Amino acid sequence: MGILNSMFAKKKHPQQGVGNDPDVQTIQHPSVPATPTSNHPPSSATQRYTELETELMRSPHALQTKPTNLPKQSGLRKLGERLIWIGIWVGIPVGVIYVLNLPYPVIRQPVAKTAPLLLLPSNMAIEANFKQAQANVEEARQLIELPTSPADLDRGELKLRDAKSALDAIPVWYIADWADYSRGYWGYGWEFSPAGLQGARLKVGQLEAKVFQEKNAQIILTDAEKDLTIAKTQLQQNSSPIEKKAAVQNWQAVIDRLSQIPPQTMAGRKAQQLIVTSTRDLKAVAGISVGNDKVGSLLGGAEEFAKKAAETGRNPPYTIDRWNEIASLWQEAIQRLEKISSEDLQGYPEAQKRLAEYRASLSEVRVRLKSEQEAVQSLDRANQKLTALWASLPKDGKDLNKNQAIASFMAINNDLDKIQNGTTVYLKAQEVKLQVQQQLKLLQQAK
Repeated sequence: MGILNSMFAKKKHPQQGVGNDPDVQTIQHPSVPATPTSNHPPSSATQRYTELETELMRSPHALQTKPTNLPKQSGLRKLGERLIWIGIWVGIPVGVIYVLNLPYPVIRQPVAKTAPLLLLPSNMAIEANFKQAQANVEEARQLIELPTSPADLDRGELKLRDAKSALDAIPVWYIADWADYSRGYWGYGWEFSPAGLQGARLKVGQLEAKVFQEKNAQIILTDAEKDLTIAKTQLQQNSSPIEKKAAVQNWQAVIDRLSQIPPQTMAGRKAQQLIVTSTRDLKAVAGISVGNDKVGSLLGGAEEFAKKAAETGRNPPYTIDRWNEIASLWQEAIQRLEKISSEDLQGYPEAQKRLAEYRASLSEVRVRLKSEQEAVQSLDRANQKLTALWASLPKDGKDLNKNQAIASFMAINNDLDKIQNGTTVYLKAQEVKLQVQQQLKLLQQAK
């Protein structure tokens, strides 16, 4: 625009010494009719200026400048490219280390022998799991082995689960390869060790069993406390002798159940205290004498007979008479215990406990006695058959009925098979059986 305006000004106000240039023409606005000042045709330069002026007048905003952000966009682009390259150069080694630390021994073992430092991330993770497991196991042990309330057991069980999860995160194959993996860390004091891991897992198993036992004992204690409360209420409210007796029996049954709770558990320790107080309360409420001399004498006599029976029955086998003597001793002990009435609350539970043991021992003696009796009878029957068979065999082998003889020897052999080991005649029966089998073999081979 400045050039055009200066040209227009020169045209309108020609300078001195400058003539009319035929090549310079006055450019008129399109809206103003042009007045020809010369008869010469416009030159190419003048025509071009005229066209430019026309275009500029038609688009007055064409040459307005717009702010551009090219330098800023160029800087952001360079920054983005740098970040991409940084990500590539950092991501490649990180990816390689990630692959090398995968839990596959085929990948890790060669790396552990040549460049164990590359396995440091996974080894640090295993070390962290091991330390976490040790801390949780120790806290769980304190809460489970020395609980003061059920809340301690719940907290200990939670810590035990955390410890087990941390231990499960350590692969089994890592134990065998630990010696190779721990070489390349230049004396770093790793707390992880195969023995420590095995010990932690063993302790977790023991604590799990302890928690299970504690919970079962707590359930038994809770039920027993409810039943004890019911029995006390029934004994205090009922006036009928029969109902009172039933309430006393229920009370005593609850005390027996409390005695079965393992004393090493928290519930067991509480149960032992409850047994003492419940027995004292039962004596006060029911008015029953605890230290009954008759009950004591019956228990003592039964115990003496039981000891004698046990001593007599050591190192079997014995004859039928000896087994009968042992059985009579056990029977005498049982009869004395059966004289203790259920109303004798102090001695009745102990009598029932011993009765179960004595009756089991008597049953075993009777089984041994029966086996001895059958063994003796079977041997006698076999000897009789064998004697009769030898007497019936002809002197001349041509007259021998081989099939009949074989059948007779097999019948004797079957009788001998019935004789059980642990009887007094077992060894003798085996000798006779050997002779019978030899005869059977000879008869079966004979033509």
